[in-house]
Amino acid sequence: MKILYSASNNTGAKIQLARFLQAFHGSSHQLKISAYKQSSPKETHIDWTLDSLLNMRQPYVISLDNDNLDIYFHQIKSYHPDLIISDLEYFTSYIANNLNIPLWQYSSTLINYGLTWQEKYHLGINKRYSYLVCRDNHQDRLPYVNIINNSDRNLVCSHYGDAPNSPKLENNFEWSRPYHQTYKKHVPCQHYLTASLINSNKQIINALKRYPDGVAFLDNCLETYDNLTIKDLNLSDEYYCNLANSDFFVCQGQGSLLADAFYNGKYSFIYPDYQDAVAIINSLLTVRAGAGKMVSYEEDLSAFPLPEVKCKYHQVKYLHELINEL
Repeated sequence: MKILYSASNNTGAKIQLARFLQAFHGSSHQLKISAYKQSSPKETHIDWTLDSLLNMRQPYVISLDNDNLDIYFHQIKSYHPDLIISDLEYFTSYIANNLNIPLWQYSSTLINYGLTWQEKYHLGINKRYSYLVCRDNHQDRLPYVNIINNSDRNLVCSHYGDAPNSPKLENNFEWSRPYHQTYKKHVPCQHYLTASLINSNKQIINALKRYPDGVAFLDNCLETYDNLTIKDLNLSDEYYCNLANSDFFVCQGQGSLLADAFYNGKYSFIYPDYQDAVAIINSLLTVRAGAGKMVSYEEDLSAFPLPEVKCKYHQVKYLHELINEL
């Protein structure tokens, strides 16, 4: 079977793509990749780099008025995949609809669209984060709603499907287990604190520097700090080993990173990105599941207890398993 996987324009999509490729390695299916520079994993062959489809002045505004889109359209038509998998990547999804190619949305971002309104209400999103809700209802959201409605499957890539009381999803959404690794006790990986950060947020870095023996894994960072070791998040074995063997785990609310902690039985301390609706939803769901706590920069993490993180595996499948069922 011929498959096209298209990653959207963010770092979270980069992590998700890298992990899918690792799990998909050795498959008998033919796979091609389209991605943006920001979502392209290191040392990975990308068949179509999509940055030329963006408006240079407003790269986050969706527009179909681009000559390069017609070129991309005919290249996909020539490849003629049996299935297109999209991480909410609008241009590829639009082409899939026009060519009548089966289309699956597979994204951690889908949780923002897939949760029922009752779930969001009980989380207090409207009440406590109305500025995000108002911004999320802007007309820029409409293209994504359109491609979701026109997709054959909408797979919410999230560990909450394996939580003891998994949140309810709308009828046209389903859970898909995110890719992760689990590690056992290993003395060289033991640290007081391990953090996994998408960017070098100076406020978080300064907060972590207060603790002894801290290690922070970042996607892109060449900076060095006193009392905090910086490592590359792409060193997956070292990252997972450190995560599983440290006393404290810190992140910013990204779904993939919270999933890593969840499946390794680690309680998460979250410095949420308050400009990211998905990070807020993930943070609130983690608190409700008893798997983590939202904290401020001033709070002392050592003052909080570390409850047991419970994982109850349901009938949730990985993306490659769903593909093999076709």
